[in-house]
Amino acid sequence: MIDIAEQTLEYYFTKFLAPKPEELILKDPSLQDKKGDIFITLYKNGEVRGSAGNIKEIENSLVSEIIANTMQALTSDERFWAVKAEEKWDIKIRLDHITGRKIIDEITLRKLDPVKHGVIAIQRNYENLAVILPNMSGSLITGSDFIPVLQRKLWGVRIDDKDFILYQIETQVETNY
Repeated sequence: MIDIAEQTLEYYFTKFLAPKPEELILKDPSLQDKKGDIFITLYKNGEVRGSAGNIKEIENSLVSEIIANTMQALTSDERFWAVKAEEKWDIKIRLDHITGRKIIDEITLRKLDPVKHGVIAIQRNYENLAVILPNMSGSLITGSDFIPVLQRKLWGVRIDDKDFILYQIETQVETNY
């Protein structure tokens, strides 16, 4: 799957357009028949330059999902400057495919291993959502370390079982670094 993100990056910096799935060379054509939740994180010199993903399938295939999220990470993540064409050779990609999720409570959250598990927190009124992918930061040592990061991502809203639905997630990770 990482090859799809790499081809999308190359295509974009050649034509300044998003590729169509049929314009890419697919190592695994069966990805056209599968759906999934994909996150793309772009790095330059070890620093995040863009990230995009979804917790629910939006596109009609994994290939389309990877293209859309790669394009969004490249051009639409307002937390970072857009990646420039001259930087393309310095960009590294991490792709996370959510392979498992289950509802947990705050007590279980505090016991998670941040290397193996990530977290999705959705406010019950659906106004806020935050995602922390597995093994994303060396500063996450214990499950309790998720709490302040989630609260920052949720604009200071306190995380608790009555106001949030918490999911433990697992991902299949592919990188080109």
